[in-house]
Amino acid sequence: MKTSDFSLLANLKNCELVRYSFKDSILSLTVVGDNEEGEEIDHHDDEEDPDCCEGLNGHLFTLTFTGVKEFSSKGEECDNYKTITVEESDHHLKLIYEGMSFDGPDSDIELSFSYDSYSVKDEGAIQGPEA
Repeated sequence: MKTSDFSLLANLKNCELVRYSFKDSILSLTVVGDNEEGEEIDHHDDEEDPDCCEGLNGHLFTLTFTGVKEFSSKGEECDNYKTITVEESDHHLKLIYEGMSFDGPDSDIELSFSYDSYSVKDEGAIQGPEA
């Protein structure tokens, strides 16, 4: 998937954070789409595969941001995260998530950073456990 295929502001609002890692000015976000069935997901008309972002429920993506500067993370790590706010401006993102923890107190997490570029890797649909 090309960068232009994944509108950050539109699609990150419909995704939940699974995990993130930051090392050597590279930030990776693993997110899963969890929109309600029938809800439209914004995508650009120039996509190679027009269905790639439809029905994101259970669909995994890895976003890799390069040239990351001014990275800050506030809050404690939790088991899963629900998106509260996505603010995007000229190569800068501020992401706020409601964190839910199974064994400890819940904690919101806020990620803020500037970046030079990003890419999106479609990791495919999440398969349920075999019964």
